[in-house]
Amino acid sequence: MVDVYFTYGLLIFVALVVIAYLIKLRLMGRESYSRVEQQGASKLVSKSVMEMGYWMFQPLGNLCIKYNISPNQITWASSFIGLLAAAFVAFGFFGIAATLLAISATMDGLDGLVARKTGQTSPAGEILDSTLDRYVDFFFLAGLVIYYKSSSIMLIITLLAILGSFMVSYSTAKAEAMHVTPPRGNMKRSDRLVYLILGALFSSVSVAYLEWDNGYGLPMVFVLLLIAILANHSAVQRFKALTRHVMHKEASPENILGDQKNQSSSNTQ
Repeated sequence: MVDVYFTYGLLIFVALVVIAYLIKLRLMGRESYSRVEQQGASKLVSKSVMEMGYWMFQPLGNLCIKYNISPNQITWASSFIGLLAAAFVAFGFFGIAATLLAISATMDGLDGLVARKTGQTSPAGEILDSTLDRYVDFFFLAGLVIYYKSSSIMLIITLLAILGSFMVSYSTAKAEAMHVTPPRGNMKRSDRLVYLILGALFSSVSVAYLEWDNGYGLPMVFVLLLIAILANHSAVQRFKALTRHVMHKEASPENILGDQKNQSSSNTQ
């Protein structure tokens, strides 16, 4: 029952944040954030939800700045808590895992906010943050692989979810390296985190009160299936867009003239 108590605690906290945000909207109106505009919403996580999250980050970020907590310290703490979440989900403690993953996700958004506010943004910090994010993503899903080890079907679904997650991240990195804006798509990391947290949260209740026989955590099964399908579909769409961009660039008059000049120079030599 301890696991369910964590679920109730997280649900109460989320409810209080939502109520506070609605009161803020009523009294002060809507506030836009450049980071939200840059990242963009998706069909799975709306712009309003993202704005509420960034609104919640503001006082937490100011608190970190007040006590001289660096972005890298927040990044490492976020990753450690994310790994703890993976350990708990591997043994079926969905409520505890959901709570820890929610804390990790909050801190992951917080490190960038603190870095921007204090002028500590750097390529090294971005690389550290991105690298540790990949480890957290992998270990949490690997924890689910361990939990579902007795089911071949669930193993396949979870492995496809891992594949899709990493291909979305890889395609985004590839697009950024080629200076191409990738399609918005679904199942960005923020989308996956929200749905994994929700899946774990409601699986805790489902296992405790509804699934006396198997304890699969049906909400998590649904979330993994959703990620496996949508993340891989999103990755394919991104790679199609990248391929079209490369083909269009290669077929542009400037490139054709450049190739002709190079060939002419080569023949002269």
